[in-house]
Amino acid sequence: MKSIITKYLEETASEAEKAALLEWLRKKENRLVFEKHKADWKNGLQPDSFPGDGAEVWNEIQSRLLEKNYTGWQQSRKIGQLLRYAAIFFFLLSIGTVSYVVLHEAHTSTPLATRVIAENGQISKVVLPDGSLVWLNSGSTLTYGNNFAATDRNLHLEGEAYFQIAQNKKIPLVVGCDGLQVKVTGTAFNVTAYPHKNKISVVLEEGSVELTGDKNKTFAYSLRPGELAEFSKTDKRLSVSKTNPYKYTSWKEGIINIYDQTLEEVVERLKNRYNQEFELTEEVKSFHYTFTIKNEPLQDIIGLMEKITPIKAEQNGEVITFKLDKNKLKIMNN
Repeated sequence: MKSIITKYLEETASEAEKAALLEWLRKKENRLVFEKHKADWKNGLQPDSFPGDGAEVWNEIQSRLLEKNYTGWQQSRKIGQLLRYAAIFFFLLSIGTVSYVVLHEAHTSTPLATRVIAENGQISKVVLPDGSLVWLNSGSTLTYGNNFAATDRNLHLEGEAYFQIAQNKKIPLVVGCDGLQVKVTGTAFNVTAYPHKNKISVVLEEGSVELTGDKNKTFAYSLRPGELAEFSKTDKRLSVSKTNPYKYTSWKEGIINIYDQTLEEVVERLKNRYNQEFELTEEVKSFHYTFTIKNEPLQDIIGLMEKITPIKAEQNGEVITFKLDKNKLKIMNN
């Protein structure tokens, strides 16, 4: 089978060989062999050996090719088999770059899991095995088990994601994120849960979701459309307020709406959007900003910020540092 895998990776496999490969991939132990051989094959190539314009293009072609092959295979299987094996195939409609990692411990009793990673500076759209859509923001990770959509719909999120969940009242979807659980049957909502931040936020666009504590279940709240829930990881408290969901969900369309946020908060958004590291001096952290980012280059955004507040940006290697511009401050105060 290794020869067929190699031919598939080199895009020289026949239709019969592709069908045989997909049938062979139904067993999870074979999927591990496939991933290992694929990694070995890629590592053995020189950067200019990839078809087309390089590794990035090759990865995109491979994702589309596997999806196309799976579609034909899908039509010849019953729905029950689909739910059982769909988790082994990756459906990807990517705005940016996304990586899939198959996780498996040494013990055979440990279930297989799939981890989806949105690379820094990218936004990725993923179709889950149950048909649910997920947009992953830059630097975010989504993990789910091999039985997803068959026996459960449990996800674990690190980062930010927007969800459009397929309806299934028998098997609710549960998003776990460091102390908070978001339980839904079919709805659209946004979750922000970066590991380095103390706050987890959930914004509901439509439908309803139930929020509970991850372990102690000390609270349960049914969020309504247009509500923002913020959960503190330190004191385990939940606060709810009314908001405009678009302020929190427009990022998936490449639009960032900044409303009265401090420079410290703004640079977090810029870091995710432009994959750029920043540093701040203490005296500029509390400056507030309100503006919208669409497709503007980073230098244009920084130029705008320098005009509306007394700051100056300095590039030091790969890091941009924001400092107080005392001359501008004097002018603004006069």
